[in-house]
Amino acid sequence: MTTPSKKTLLFDLDGTLVDSFPGIRTSFLHTLHEKNWEIPSEERISQVPGPPMEWTFQDLGMTPEQAQDALQTYLEHYGQVGWDLSEAFPGMRDLLIRLKYEGFRLCTATSKGEFFAEKVLRKFEMFDLFEFMGAATDNGNRRSKSAVIKHVLNSVGLDEPNDILMIGDRSHDIEGSSEFGIDCVAVTWGYGSKTEWDAARYTVSTAEELERIIHDWA
Repeated sequence: MTTPSKKTLLFDLDGTLVDSFPGIRTSFLHTLHEKNWEIPSEERISQVPGPPMEWTFQDLGMTPEQAQDALQTYLEHYGQVGWDLSEAFPGMRDLLIRLKYEGFRLCTATSKGEFFAEKVLRKFEMFDLFEFMGAATDNGNRRSKSAVIKHVLNSVGLDEPNDILMIGDRSHDIEGSSEFGIDCVAVTWGYGSKTEWDAARYTVSTAEELERIIHDWA
C-alpha cells in the first residue's frame, strides 16, 4: 500500500512517541532543589513536558537569567539520569514502521533539544524511521514548537499544508501547526488536557485509532 501522493507526518516526541515524564520530573525536581526554589504542586509538575524548559522556569517566577542557569543544571542532570528513564508508548514504533512502508514521509517536530531527541529515538530504534529529525536547539533561537515546525518545513521543502499532518499531545503542537495551516491529531495518552485536545482537528486515544485517522486523512 502506498499513499496517493507524498504525505508528511510530523511527530512530537515527548508524550506522543515516548513517555519521558519520569525522567523529566526527576531532573526538574533536582534542578529546583539545587536552586533552592519552591516545589510546585504535582498538578503543575504534570504539565512540565511540552514547552521549552526555560519557559517553565520563568513561569515559576525565575528571571530569564535565572531560568537559563536552571536550564543548564536541568540539561546536565537530564543527560546523566533523566533521558534514560523514558519508555516507548505501546504500538508506536510498529505504527511508524507500517506508515513508512506505506509511503508516508515521517519527520519529528519536537521541542526537545537535538542531542537528547536523537539519543531517545535511537534508544527505541525509531531514529532511522524518520526522514528528518526536527528538534529544538539547546542554545539558540529555535525553541518554540512553531520555530521547530518552520525548520522542518524549510529543511524538507514542504509548502502544501493539506499534505502535512501534525501528531502531538499538547496545545503547543496544536497551536504551532495551526500557524502554518496544518491540521493536528491530539493523542490523549500524553500530557495534555481535554481543553487542549479540543482545539485539535482530530483526537485519538490509541495507536490503532491514530492509524485509522491517518489513513482517512490521506
